[in-house]
Amino acid sequence: MLGFHPIRTSLMKLVPARHFYQQLLRTVDFSFVRPLFAPFYSTGGRPSLDPVVFVKLLLVGHLENITSDRKLLELAQLHLGIRAFLGYDLAQPLPWHSTVSRTRQRLPVSVFEACFTHIVGLCIQQGLVSGHTQVMDSAYIKANASMSRLQPKRSRGAAQAGPTRDDEGQAPRITATPDRLKHIQRFHAAILKAAPNKPGRLVSNLTHYSPSDPEARIAFKSGKPRILAYTASVSVDTAQHVITHIHADLADWRDSRYLLAMVDATQQRLNTLGRGMTIVVADAGYCSGENYEQLEVRGLTGYIPAHGGYKSEHAGFTYDAATDSYTCRQGKQLPFNKIFVDPQGNPKKRYMAQARECKICPVAEQCKGKKAKEKRLHHTPYKAHYERMLERLATRVGKGMRRLRSATVEPVLGSLITYYGLRHLSKKGQAGAAKVMYLAAMAYNLKKCLRSSSCQPGGWGIALPAPAPFRWLLLYFCNSHGHYDK
Repeated sequence: MLGFHPIRTSLMKLVPARHFYQQLLRTVDFSFVRPLFAPFYSTGGRPSLDPVVFVKLLLVGHLENITSDRKLLELAQLHLGIRAFLGYDLAQPLPWHSTVSRTRQRLPVSVFEACFTHIVGLCIQQGLVSGHTQVMDSAYIKANASMSRLQPKRSRGAAQAGPTRDDEGQAPRITATPDRLKHIQRFHAAILKAAPNKPGRLVSNLTHYSPSDPEARIAFKSGKPRILAYTASVSVDTAQHVITHIHADLADWRDSRYLLAMVDATQQRLNTLGRGMTIVVADAGYCSGENYEQLEVRGLTGYIPAHGGYKSEHAGFTYDAATDSYTCRQGKQLPFNKIFVDPQGNPKKRYMAQARECKICPVAEQCKGKKAKEKRLHHTPYKAHYERMLERLATRVGKGMRRLRSATVEPVLGSLITYYGLRHLSKKGQAGAAKVMYLAAMAYNLKKCLRSSSCQPGGWGIALPAPAPFRWLLLYFCNSHGHYDK
C-alpha cells in the first residue's frame, strides 16, 4: 500500500528560512513523486515508506555526498534541517536504512528516470535549458566489486556438455570468437615476455567475470589502475550546464557504440518538454562513420573529431568520387573491388589495381611491397561523411564547439564524481547503477534550479552593507550627477 507521511512543521521555526533545504522546499513541489510511484504499489496492505520521503532522503544522500544508507540515516537523525526537509518532527523515528535499500531495489529504473525527466522540465520552466546544443561525454564509475575476486568463465566445451546442478547460476560461458581469444592470448604472452617477474595475473572481460556483480566490466585509462566499473554517459545542455540525459552503460564497449542511443533518448526527452535539439558535440571517442551518417539522417549537426586512425588521403594516390576509384602517380586506376570487414569489426572498401599493370610498373616494389601481386588501398564506406565532418570542424564555429565541449561537460562529470556521490557505486548491477546516476543528476540539476531562483527578482539573497567610506563616496558621486534623490 502506498504510504503517506503527514508533514510536521514544528521544526520549521528552528531552521533559518535561507537554509538550503528550506529554499529547496520552496522551489520544488515534491508531490509529483506520488503519481509516479503509485502504479507499483497495491491498494491494500500495510502502508509503505512515503515515496516523497524516500526520494527526498536519496537526494539528501547525493547532495551531502554520502553513498551509504546507514550514514545517510545517521546524518538525518542529527540534522534539524534535514528532518524539517523530510517533514519529520524531532520525536518521530526516521525510516530504517534497510527499508530505504529494499525500496530502491524493488522499484524499476523507469521510476527514477521519470523523476529525473520532471526535474529537467523544471529547469526548462526556469529558462535554464536552451535545448539546441547538447554536449555528450562519459566517465568510468567504480563498481561495488573487487578485481581480486575475478573468476574465469566456463569454456565452450563445458557449456556444450550441458549444465550440472553445481554449474547452474554460476560462471557464465565464454562467448568470444576463437579469433578474439587468440588475440587476447597473444597480448598476454607479450606482457609476460616484457615483464616475466612482475606479480599479478592476466585477466580480460572475455575470459573473466565478477561473481558479486557479473555486469561490472574491467576498465582502465592511461596512467590509472584497472578497475571494475560502469560507464556514466551524460548529455549536458550548453546554456547553463543542466544535465539532460544520463545513463549507466557497460564499460567494455567503446563510447561510439552508445552515441546514437544517447542522442535518441536526449532528443525524445527534450521534444516531450518542448525543446528541440539541433547540434551534438562530443570528443573523438564517439567517432564512427555510422554515427556521422545517422546524425545526418536525424537532421542533426555533429561536431565530433575523427580519431587518429582515419586518413583523409593516401600519399601518391588521388581519389575521384565520381568514379569511386583511385589513380596512382603512374596514371593507373585502382577501381572499387569489394567491401569487407576488418579484424576489429569495421567495414572497409577495397580498391585494387590489376596485377599485370603492377608487374610492369617501374616503382612497383616501393609501392606495393615485395610479396604483394598488386597494390591495394582501403578506406571507410563513410568517407564522404568523414570529409564533411572534418570540413565543419575546421571552421571557426567548429573550433569554438571543441572548446565549448571541454568547458561544458567535463566540469559536470567532475562535479558528479567528486561532490554528488559518484566516486564509487554502492549498488550492484547495471540497474542499480542507473538508479544512482539518475538521482545524482537530479541533485545536480536541483542545485541549478535553486541558484537560478535565488538570482531572480524576489528570490532569496543576502545584501551586505557597503563600507562607510565607500558609501559616502557613492552618495557624493550620485548627487554630483543628479542620479540620487535624498
